[in-house]
Amino acid sequence: MLALHDLTGTSPRMDGNRFRDIMHGIFGMTDEGLMEAMYQVFDMDQDGCVGPEEFVVGMSVFLRGSLDEKIDYCFSVYDHNGDGMVSRDEMFHQLKSAVVNLPPGEELDEVVKDMVDLVCRKLDMDHDGRVSFNDYATAVHAEPLLLEVFGPVLPDIQEREAFLNTFLEKYGLRSQQL
Repeated sequence: MLALHDLTGTSPRMDGNRFRDIMHGIFGMTDEGLMEAMYQVFDMDQDGCVGPEEFVVGMSVFLRGSLDEKIDYCFSVYDHNGDGMVSRDEMFHQLKSAVVNLPPGEELDEVVKDMVDLVCRKLDMDHDGRVSFNDYATAVHAEPLLLEVFGPVLPDIQEREAFLNTFLEKYGLRSQQL
């Protein structure tokens, strides 16, 4: 039987540091804030460690989830305080890390506020200044490219396929068995 430590090289339970090492090393993720939020979502029982079952369930959605499963996962990552809403402050925090280069004379906070306004126009269906799960799900169903609007929390296609192919090869599985 496949054990978590066979896949990750760790004990069956992993802490946040090991989780971030895996997400960075295997999937090239670098945003510390997003990886911490992802860890919180993977840690379903909120005991401070991701156990084998939590890791497998999380990776299943992370790698091969349906659109609805990915919507639920992504929204959970973006809703840092778990109140069922992504507030303008949460949006600001997420989008601030997305700004890499500013045009000369532009202020970072002003650029990010403009981005928040744009995202709100796309996602805030009931126009209450924040994005509920229903707002987010409706917008993503209408335009799936909005799924990771607040930052990358899913692997890109090449990294996902490379991981799955390595996993399948290592454990002698065919893709139909996964």
